[in-house]
Amino acid sequence: MTDASIATLAALLTGDCWLSADACAVFLGLTTKKGEPNRRGFLERVACRSSFPKPLIIGNEKKWKKSEVALWAEDERRHPSAR
Repeated sequence: MTDASIATLAALLTGDCWLSADACAVFLGLTTKKGEPNRRGFLERVACRSSFPKPLIIGNEKKWKKSEVALWAEDERRHPSAR
């Protein structure tokens, strides 16, 4: 069993969910003026940071564990200059 498989099973068992790039953008407040998810902004300015949680890649889609994204966002709020 791979690490990704174990992470997926653990998330399912604990009731965690996985977010797409669009869902992460909305969750983090990255939306366009029209209120649509700013997918490109998320991928180019947030997801590429070394401190951001690593995605689970399913086929050609990336998914992020919501609980890990929430922890990352809280840490960013507490330590905004630690980027």
